Parts: sequence; structure tokens; C-alpha cells
Amino acid sequence: MASNNVQPPGLGRRDKIIDAALECIMSYGVAGLTLRLVADRAGVALGSIGYYFDDKDGLLSAAFKCFTMRSAKQFADYYDSVCSLEEARAATVRMLSDSASSRTQIILGSELYSLSLRRPRHRIVLSNWTQNCRAVMARYFDEDTTFILDALYEGVLLHRTMKLGEYNDDRIARAVERLTPAESYIGPQAI
Repeated sequence: MASNNVQPPGLGRRDKIIDAALECIMSYGVAGLTLRLVADRAGVALGSIGYYFDDKDGLLSAAFKCFTMRSAKQFADYYDSVCSLEEARAATVRMLSDSASSRTQIILGSELYSLSLRRPRHRIVLSNWTQNCRAVMARYFDEDTTFILDALYEGVLLHRTMKLGEYNDDRIARAVERLTPAESYIGPQAI
């Protein structure tokens, strides 16, 4: 006798669709993404997308949630073993430099910002991403410094990518040092 339980049509298919959507956003932007492109990239039938997502906006939301969770995890990894102000500064410089060199980080982040401006329902994903990254820095720096470092992060990513000035690692390190006086450090071994 056949079972009436409906099983998902393939383990990991949802993740495959989300990864394909992120790849399509990288290639075509949010504006150029179609469900057919995603299905082709994922190697699934177009109808499979409808099994997991109500519509294109639902897929975009899931894709950007996945991207921001991965990004926040990478962000936190920079600070994993920080035990002093100098280490926190060095972690911040590495994070800024690596992020500003990541085409994926820049394109997907920029697309999320643009989408959030046009479709407010996506702002919660952006807000959660920002809060998660700030929470990492807030373990090491006071609230005002965390706010300033977050603004530096956003600016360095865009300016370095668009070649709007000289943002080499030495300059980033000098900026981080100026923005993080000893009294702003609240992490391990804080005085």
C-alpha cells in the first residue's frame, strides 16, 4: 500500500536552489534574476522552486538570509581568538581588507542594500545582518566605536571596490588604530 506522506523531492534541493539564486544574483543582479534562470542553474525543474518558495520575493529573502548568515559567521571568525586591543585591531583590519577584496561580499551586499531600499520587506534581513556583525564588534569595542567601525566597513567596501581612493591595508590599519583608542576596548584583558 502506498504511503500518503509527501516527502520533499530530494534532500538538499532547497539549499541547491538557494545557492543557485545567489549565483544568479552575482551574475545578473536582483533585477535580472528569473525563476527559470535559478532552476536551470540549480539543475531542477522550474516547478521545484514553487515547492519551497511562494514566489520570487520568497526565494530572494531566503537567498539573502543564507548569504547574510554565512557572512556574519565569516565576520565572527575574524575575532575568534582575540584577547587584546592589538588583536582586535588586527582582526578588524583583516576583516575590512578581506571583505573589500571579496567580489561576492560586495555584489551580494550591494544588491541587498538596493533591494531593501525598493522593497521594505527585505530590510529585516539587512537589519539582522548589520546587528549580527555589530554584535561581534561590540564584544571588543564600546557602542560608539562599534558604530564607527561599522560605518568604516561600509565605506571601505564601496570606496575600495570603486577605486575612489587609496585604501591599502596600511591605511586601513592606521584608520582602525585612530578609531579604536585604548579606552574604547572592552574585550578580554581590558584595563
